[in-house]
Amino acid sequence: QTRTIDCGTIQMIHVFLLIVMVNGTVSSQDMYFRGINECNWYADAIVSGQRKNGYLPDQANVGAYCVPRLIPENNNLKVY
Repeated sequence: QTRTIDCGTIQMIHVFLLIVMVNGTVSSQDMYFRGINECNWYADAIVSGQRKNGYLPDQANVGAYCVPRLIPENNNLKVY
């Protein structure tokens, strides 16, 4: 459930941004989710599955976390 905030002429919504880091460097920060549970599910799947599919070398250190963001309701961002 998203919450809409009236900021004058712009309607804003709260979402959660998934940030993925590989070896201490931000690798991705462009996935937005409507709820924290969905965002955390993907963060956990990324971290726990990092070597199961063999797509990262063994020395890669992968982290993922979700942060709240306030974005315009009418924008071109895909919110899952």
